[in-house]
Formats: sequence, C-alpha cells, structure tokens
Amino acid sequence: MENMVRLELWQIDGVTIDLEDRDAKVRAVHRIDGTEIIVSFRVTEKQMKGSPASLRQRIELLAADRILSLASFLDV
Repeated sequence: MENMVRLELWQIDGVTIDLEDRDAKVRAVHRIDGTEIIVSFRVTEKQMKGSPASLRQRIELLAADRILSLASFLDV
C-alpha cells in the first residue's frame, strides 16, 4: 500500500520511445516539490509487441517501478 501512495506523488509528464533502437525515456515530476526525474532504459523486443497504447502503458509501468526503487533506496 505504501508504494501506491508514493507512486501517486509522481506525475508522468512525457514518454519518448525510439522504435528503431528500442530506447525509452520517461519524464516524471513530483507533484509536491516539482522534482523532475528522467528515467531512460532499453525495451526488449518482446516488450515492443502490441498496440502503441499498450506499449506506452508498459513503458510507464517500467519507469514507475524504477522510480519507486530509487525512492526506497533514498528513503531515510
């Protein structure tokens, strides 16, 4: 439950996907303090399958998972 609360604090502000190189970049902004994080990673061929809407959703979920991982690492 705690992770869901933390996730709601972040707003996905942009998603860029390079279909040729399979590079993804997601920009997220913290809703309270305006901190901006850009998460970049490479998408596997398997993850590229499906409609553009489902691809974007998967990319956002992968980025959110990385943001939560970073947040838990930095949590004091």
